[in-house]
Amino acid sequence: MLAKTVYTWRFVTSAPPREVFATMEQLIGTRPYRFEVVGENEARIVEHRRRGLFGQWGRPRVALRWVACRAVTDAVGTRVEVEASSGGGLIAKAMGRADRGPVTRALQLVKLLSAVAREPRSVNRQRVIPPGPVSLVASWAGVPYRLFSEPRYDAARGADVLTASELEAVPGGDSTFVRVRLKDGTEGYVERDQIVAAPDVATRAAQAETARFV
Repeated sequence: MLAKTVYTWRFVTSAPPREVFATMEQLIGTRPYRFEVVGENEARIVEHRRRGLFGQWGRPRVALRWVACRAVTDAVGTRVEVEASSGGGLIAKAMGRADRGPVTRALQLVKLLSAVAREPRSVNRQRVIPPGPVSLVASWAGVPYRLFSEPRYDAARGADVLTASELEAVPGGDSTFVRVRLKDGTEGYVERDQIVAAPDVATRAAQAETARFV
């Protein structure tokens, strides 16, 4: 039986849902907790080992401590909701053995993900791609990238583009996808983290301007 919900945090991050859950698993899904996928947009960590009165580790039976996370993409970014359980029941608290593990782990996740947009060293920082020439991030051995027909991951895929393909960012994207136009007029959508701004002229000034959006 799971412990009751005590804490809830809601915020928006620039990291896509897959990165939210990968971060969750690696950051807080460690012993004595176990990472579990609950649904398409939800995962949690659940206590599966607990230290007993004499310092021994055993499998807990009741009031399992946990942290749950839901992440859904919309126009403003990835909306994240994090919930954490209490750290123990009345008996544990009376004995001074209440565990702050759930809230501590939840806060680690909240602080990291909420700071992502402002962290210049993070690959998941908030990146603005201005209208104009863009370039596809280098792919493995010339493997093409197939444009999305709509700004969603389950959309049909269209034309193949390579790093050498001429692309232009045009209005119509969202927080996850950028709308682009090929040289022949074909349009589609590319994941925001798969392209960078590309200046028309290779000068130091142009490089500095491009660096603002990378």
